[in-house]
Amino acid sequence: MRIRWMAVIAIALAATVGLPHAQDLSDTEGVHDPGFMAGCWEGKTNGGTIEERWTPAANLMLSTTRYVVDDRVTGFEFALISLQGSDVLMTPFPEGVRSEHTFRLESGASGRAVFAAPEHDFPKRIIYAAAPGDSLRVRIDGGEGSDQASEWEMGRVDCDRR
Repeated sequence: MRIRWMAVIAIALAATVGLPHAQDLSDTEGVHDPGFMAGCWEGKTNGGTIEERWTPAANLMLSTTRYVVDDRVTGFEFALISLQGSDVLMTPFPEGVRSEHTFRLESGASGRAVFAAPEHDFPKRIIYAAAPGDSLRVRIDGGEGSDQASEWEMGRVDCDRR
């Protein structure tokens, strides 16, 4: 078990190599702060539960996501949001493997962030939006006009509960 956790930590640390750690996500002109996503979230999806945790800093947000069915993890993902030049980028690591596609924040407003990678087969967009009742809506889709989509809503949970 200890070796597995060490591998997870090594992957998470490797994900940050080469990132511009000095730039600040919240102080950049024209960039909307995705900090509304910070915290721990849980919701129902595909017969199970999705658990997501976003840990922010001024220059980088990291997330861990796990998919749980009957108290067993059936999948996981890491992601990071960073500022590179004037672009806010989300880089996913499904099953711990860096995606060859990075999603650029194409639009953002208070409580909403749309990340897009039009060259990707699916998803082309990842959308996070604050929802009533301290909830977070997440949608992945095939782009504007596509009927290929998945959407779920997660409620805020105590990060120290497990």
